[in-house]
Amino acid sequence: MNKFIFCIIIFVLIFIINYPVSTTAYVSGSPGGKTNSPLDGNTCNGCHTGNLNSGPGSFNISSDIPINGYVPGETYTITVQGSHPSYNKYGFELTAENSIEKIGEFNIINSSQTKLTNNNSVTHKITGTLGSATKSWNVDWIAPNSGSGPVKFYAAGMNANGNNTNSGDQVHTTSYTVNEENTVSLNNLNEKYKVFVNSDNIIIEGSLDLKKISISNINGQTIYNDINISLPKKINASIFKSGIYIISYMDKNDNIYNKKISIN
Repeated sequence: MNKFIFCIIIFVLIFIINYPVSTTAYVSGSPGGKTNSPLDGNTCNGCHTGNLNSGPGSFNISSDIPINGYVPGETYTITVQGSHPSYNKYGFELTAENSIEKIGEFNIINSSQTKLTNNNSVTHKITGTLGSATKSWNVDWIAPNSGSGPVKFYAAGMNANGNNTNSGDQVHTTSYTVNEENTVSLNNLNEKYKVFVNSDNIIIEGSLDLKKISISNINGQTIYNDINISLPKKINASIFKSGIYIISYMDKNDNIYNKKISIN
């Protein structure tokens, strides 16, 4: 073997050995099964080094599911948010489970930043990784059938330092539990009450008067309260900013109803 060819081979071997390990990272999304849930059992630490849940970063899960719980078959928005005081790249995987299986159905609402993975879980795309101090992703989730009981959302998130390797990144895990609403059925709700928004008002119509009305934003902050309401009821929509709200109302028999509304 001549000396020139030998030198080329040595150079290629050195290049392969020292090639940045970031090529093994999943910048285009998790391969699946990395949420730290009981069924998945793994996190992003399989590819990214560092101590789990250490450092100044964090991840959390929130939703517009009412405090009383989800209504079977209804669609809700689930939000995963990561934060770090100095990192600006983020990734995640989210799933929903009960004690034995993945549950509910995720629908992608921002296909430029998120996608499905691993049996109806959700992860980032490469175009959905940049953020400044914080980064959040939204996805719709269709609640499961009646009788499914409590559902727990699990997420593993990564704060990346952007050093073109897998070292120094921070992986955090989080979970979020919701219960099934223990109220009258959705069919009964549709028979008794009608809730809609026109250009000026939130309007509640129904055959039975209400004991209480409460309206909260998707962060759970109560914006409006009223008691002993005669129907139909008109609530001035101008007092609300544009966004998604949950209106909860209780009838005279203490049955509780929830409805997601959008105000533009």
